[in-house]
Amino acid sequence: MSTFVEHVAGRDRWATSPRGPLALVNAQRVDHAQPVWPVPGQWAPAVGGLTVTAAEEDGVVVDGVPVDGTVLVAGDEAVVASTVAFPDGFAGTVSRGTLRVWDPASEGIGRFARIARFDRSDAWVTTGRYTPVDGLEARGSVLDAAGDPLEVAGHVETVVGDVALRLVAVRSSPFQGSARLQLIVQDATSALPEDDPGSSYSMGRFLYLDDPGAAADVELDWNLAVLPPCAFSYQYACPIPPEENRIPVAITAGERHPVDASGTVLH
Repeated sequence: MSTFVEHVAGRDRWATSPRGPLALVNAQRVDHAQPVWPVPGQWAPAVGGLTVTAAEEDGVVVDGVPVDGTVLVAGDEAVVASTVAFPDGFAGTVSRGTLRVWDPASEGIGRFARIARFDRSDAWVTTGRYTPVDGLEARGSVLDAAGDPLEVAGHVETVVGDVALRLVAVRSSPFQGSARLQLIVQDATSALPEDDPGSSYSMGRFLYLDDPGAAADVELDWNLAVLPPCAFSYQYACPIPPEENRIPVAITAGERHPVDASGTVLH
């Protein structure tokens, strides 16, 4: 149980962190020279990231150096991504031609109270059988929020309620040095109105699993189902759960919605 308590506290901290989803106030694709709200500078596409043109009095700082002219802001696909600071505590990051602007004092952070969750239950700690795939099948058709294909790692066969499922698992980024799998799922709680106490975020949730690296039994702790970043901010796009992962059973476990002090759903 202590691990679950730590998980809950860590997720709430993540939501309101300076690079957490509630801090993202703009994600603007830069495909021609243009300003970006709400920060100074003129931004333009460039090989390896974006360029910013600003005067020293604009207060734009890239990699610790005030900008007075035009400089390259390296994207997160570079070996070393640039850090960008703006006046009033705003910060910026570049990813795939998009400038993301972060505000550690955003309205969302100010309103946030907690992530509403279903009560934890041992009944929602289940098992499944993971079978990896390779070759053409690994390319799959699962897309991330940007519309780019995700690598299908394999399938997890399990039972939820009385329904036998064969869920698609994609390969996730390592977590604390360990390989992980990700299930992008919707279930019957996703279809309920957000003010229904049995509802969860309409676009679905994520469940992460340790990657065994070979065919093996795996634990599915649905109490650890988490909201995608798009549940917190309109600046994120949501990945679409694959057809196989649209579960016709109400999974009353895991995270439901981000809410304010009155229990009103933020987004």
